[in-house]
Amino acid sequence: MSQNLITSGVIDPAQLPLEQVRQEVATLLKISLNQIERLECWPHQIWVKLVESRAKFVSYRRLPLWIKQGLEAIARCTSRANLDELGEILRTERDWYDNHKQPEAVQPWRNAWAQQAQHLRQEEERLKPLKAHQQAGVEWQNAWQQILYCCRDCIGLEHIAPELKRQSLEFADLPDVVGAIAQLWQQRWQQLSQATA
Repeated sequence: MSQNLITSGVIDPAQLPLEQVRQEVATLLKISLNQIERLECWPHQIWVKLVESRAKFVSYRRLPLWIKQGLEAIARCTSRANLDELGEILRTERDWYDNHKQPEAVQPWRNAWAQQAQHLRQEEERLKPLKAHQQAGVEWQNAWQQILYCCRDCIGLEHIAPELKRQSLEFADLPDVVGAIAQLWQQRWQQLSQATA
C-alpha cells in the first residue's frame, strides 16, 4: 500500500502549528477567525466547528502549510536513499492533487526535490576521495594488525616499528585508525614481553 506524508510518519498532525492551521483554514473557507469555534487536527483531516453552524472536515492537503511541510521534509533528506523514499511518498501526494485538478500545487516539491537530488549528488562526489581514503585507512589497519600478530618476539616488533611509523603519516588525518594500530602495537609488545619473561 502506498504511503502519504502522514501514514509514513513524515508529518505528525499533532505537531502542526495550530494557530497557523487555524488561519489557513479560515482563509480557505473564506471566513474570519472568530467564526471558528473549535478546530482539531485529527490523524487524517482537520475537524472544524464553526460558530452557530455544523462542523466541517478539511483536508490537510488544501492548506499551504502542507506544501511547506513537504518542502521541509525534502530539505531534511541527507542521503539519496532517503530522498528517493520520500519521492515515492510525494508521488502518492501528487496523485491526490492531480485527482483534485491542482497539479501545479506540487510544483514546489518537484523543484525542491530536483535541487536536493543535485545537492546530494555533488556532496557524494565531493566526499568520494575522503571515503576512499577512510576505506584505505581501514584496510591498512587490518593489514598491520595481521603483521603485528605474525611477529613472534619484541625484536621483530622493534624491526617493523620505523616502517609502521612512516606509513602512519599517510593516515595522520585518521586518528582512530592510527591510534588503534599504536594500541595494537603496545598490546602485542606487552604480550611478547610477558611471554619471554
